Amino acid sequence: MYDIIVIGAGPAGYEVATLLAQGGKNVCIIEKDENRVGGTCLNEGCVPAKNFLESATYIKKSTYFKTCGVDMSLNSFDIEQLKNNTNKLICELRSGILGKLKKSKVTIKYGTASFIDKNSVEIDNEVIKADKIIIASGSSHKNHPLIDLSEDKIISSKEVFSLSSIPKSILIIGGGAIGCEFATFFNAFDCKVELAEFTPKLVPIEDDDVSRTLKRELEKSGIKVYLNANVTSYEVLDDGVNVDIDLGKKKEVKKYDKVLISIGRVPNSLSLNLNNANIENSNGFITVNSNLQSISNKNIYAIGDVIQSPALAHVAYYEAKRVAQIILEEDVMSEKTIFPSVTFCSPQVASIGQSEKELKNNNIEFKTKKIFFKSNGKAKIKGDDSGFIKVIYDIDSELILGASIIGNEATELIHQFLILINTKSTLKDISKMIFAHPTLSEATLDLTHM
Repeated sequence: MYDIIVIGAGPAGYEVATLLAQGGKNVCIIEKDENRVGGTCLNEGCVPAKNFLESATYIKKSTYFKTCGVDMSLNSFDIEQLKNNTNKLICELRSGILGKLKKSKVTIKYGTASFIDKNSVEIDNEVIKADKIIIASGSSHKNHPLIDLSEDKIISSKEVFSLSSIPKSILIIGGGAIGCEFATFFNAFDCKVELAEFTPKLVPIEDDDVSRTLKRELEKSGIKVYLNANVTSYEVLDDGVNVDIDLGKKKEVKKYDKVLISIGRVPNSLSLNLNNANIENSNGFITVNSNLQSISNKNIYAIGDVIQSPALAHVAYYEAKRVAQIILEEDVMSEKTIFPSVTFCSPQVASIGQSEKELKNNNIEFKTKKIFFKSNGKAKIKGDDSGFIKVIYDIDSELILGASIIGNEATELIHQFLILINTKSTLKDISKMIFAHPTLSEATLDLTHM
């Protein structure tokens, strides 16, 4: 019998298993097979997507390099080489995770897990028991209500990494982070990209000015964006897919080589037989209290994409740390904390803290300051001065409440505001700091002088 069983070896699972084992607990972690260690993030999400996007970044900047005297004309693109490079990266990182688990003396079992009762789990006809069980089974592609995946013509983000060639045209359904990232990738390699989003804005969680700027920049790069767009029907052909797009006042009927469905994620909980352990859930999401503990079975904890918290690897890591601290009876980090939301499209998008919409809904008075990268020397040196930094602050105290960035290295720069908000800094505090010149970061300082 184990002290702890962890179901799922993604970011939430391997993190909590390692921490608990290092804290002296006898821990067993279960994953379907060794090639799934690392979860969606490592195998078909964060890591491979960003590796693909890194290649796209080089291509996008090649035109700018010419103006600097460097001709980097694209003579060819070998997608098989990119796939091999990505797989090598995944294997290296997976080896590191496995080494970390083994060094911490975590028992690893491979197979499909399901509950027998509140303390017992079956894995391929083997039954194991534990005092506490942590569910970290992650999430999967969310199916479109009208469109089924179809071999290599209608695909999810998972199948992008196994494509044998870049399509000549693609419709991406879903304008959230994943959809915008893949739009950037395919566009860089001369694929005709069209993006259909059901809501009135791209990246719906971001402030309106960020969404508008992103739409404008994507369209400048040649991507066609449809908002308030509803795909009503489709037909798979031998050489592509016909799609009907309802735009309200008009309808579009178009043909694409491929269609990519990117409308969200669903929790991997259906196969767990949650009822056998009296684990309440809502549409597959396990219902937990403030300690990430099942509200109906106190032996069970759940973390990561399988609960209704933001489906982000860095949030999953944080939840893993909290659960480990709770079980080990250590000082527990706060339930309520801020975290960056990041999108690695081009231009990059990032935000943190409270948004304008959230503050307005809560009747909190605030002001904003915005500085555009067009006035930043380093942005111009790097060949991309699109976008801006926006800070949201309290009117009276000038305490920083939130920030949004769209543009060059937004996903890195946002962490300045992570620190500033957590240290309860004000605009005046920033104005007293010295930033290196020329840097993208100094735009934050320049913002306080406006």
